[in-house]
Amino acid sequence: MLNINHLSDRSIPDYLEGFAERLAALRPAIDAHITMERITRYVTAIADTPAPSTTASAMRAPVLRELLVADGALADARITLDVNFRNTASTVMLTGDPAIDKPLWYFGHLDTISYLVKQFDGERYPLVPFCYHLTTNGRRDARCYRFDLWHRRYFIAAEGSLESRDGTAFFRAADPAIRLQPGDRVVPVTNCAPAPDGHWTGHFDNAGGVAALAIAAPILAQAGIDAMLAFPDEEEGPAGSGNQVMGRGGSRIIDRLAPPDLAIIADMQQAADPGGVVNSDNNTQLGKGAVLSEFSSLARGAVTPPPLLALARHLGGLLPELGVQMQESNNAYTSRSDDVSVLLKTPNILLLGFPGINRHFDAAEPKANLSDIVDLSKALVYMALLQPALRVLNDELGGMR
Repeated sequence: MLNINHLSDRSIPDYLEGFAERLAALRPAIDAHITMERITRYVTAIADTPAPSTTASAMRAPVLRELLVADGALADARITLDVNFRNTASTVMLTGDPAIDKPLWYFGHLDTISYLVKQFDGERYPLVPFCYHLTTNGRRDARCYRFDLWHRRYFIAAEGSLESRDGTAFFRAADPAIRLQPGDRVVPVTNCAPAPDGHWTGHFDNAGGVAALAIAAPILAQAGIDAMLAFPDEEEGPAGSGNQVMGRGGSRIIDRLAPPDLAIIADMQQAADPGGVVNSDNNTQLGKGAVLSEFSSLARGAVTPPPLLALARHLGGLLPELGVQMQESNNAYTSRSDDVSVLLKTPNILLLGFPGINRHFDAAEPKANLSDIVDLSKALVYMALLQPALRVLNDELGGMR
């Protein structure tokens, strides 16, 4: 298999002329490992495990470890998994020598939207969104989790519903005798399952991105690609207009690291609803592949530099020959994610996600197509070839000034 770390002495014309050959060298291993069966197994297990912000490393990291162990991924000495990376409370996978700085970063947040509890009003509990609360009106199945100090674990304290009226959120317990308390976390819940229209419903934000990255990791390691795959424990964060309000888990990670050549952010991105109701301004569609975006949150998040975007679009144009679909967003709106943290270390950020609808239970249960997550996982590996190319391109551009 191709080792991209041996390509650092090439020129950009060499890279552009040889991209197809290098991509083809990776394809056999990618197609053998990144399958619909494996994606389904990972996505289902992760999506069905709620993970309120700041609890994900305790609640979802064990699930992720079990999946990797079952596949034999952690038996490879070239892969390490740390569920409390440098005391950040976030989970990180490293390929290659764990002692060296990684020139390539991947981020996919491990947490889900959640809510803090206020004082009981006699009927239900007013909630403080620890996320961007997008359910304007309606009811969603929900669950309350509580930490058991003596057994050192989270457990279900109450089942019930998340109710929203004019954008204000409440939790109503199914058992009216149950009392919530400080430290409890409320999360909307839904089972990950196929829907009648061929897509899937489930809590995919960001189970899809995490699954895609985790499954890509063994191929990156096999190809000799030195990378960090970060799964922050707190991406959702509180609502706010400032760049650094959310993504605080990623900030804690990057604070301990030297800047990379390239960072790739994988997350669920808004798609046009087939019914034309939700996110109708977006041109990306379910079942049409991974999504490449130029900027997030109308430039409040990352903005991909033109040279990097040109490289990514060139490589993306070669992906259909490898059986991988990738669509470009019209950027009507692409959500901020961990890019708001990573942009403090590097401008060289690529936004590569998968399309979805109702990611925060906006108007109904979240929906996605697992084939798009297969395409995303494969594209994440192929895009690793951009890292040495970008280093050479930036050196050449610097020499032209």
